[in-house]
Amino acid sequence: MIVFADATTGDTTYPAGRYLAAALPGPDGTTTLDFNRAYNPPCVFTEFATCPLATPRNRLPVAIEAGEKYLEKP
Repeated sequence: MIVFADATTGDTTYPAGRYLAAALPGPDGTTTLDFNRAYNPPCVFTEFATCPLATPRNRLPVAIEAGEKYLEKP
């Protein structure tokens, strides 16, 4: 599981970031990330959950428009 933030974090996606499941690297040392499968962490749905935040290395300077979005509750 990868916890990441990007340029959409706090705007159209959850302020703490999103999660992405990824396979282990193959024999050549690479893996493919499908950001269409990015999803919100459990803390989106309940105040009783705690969620890790994206590390500085996992804060992307680009907008990842793919994956699950976030609408703040009224």
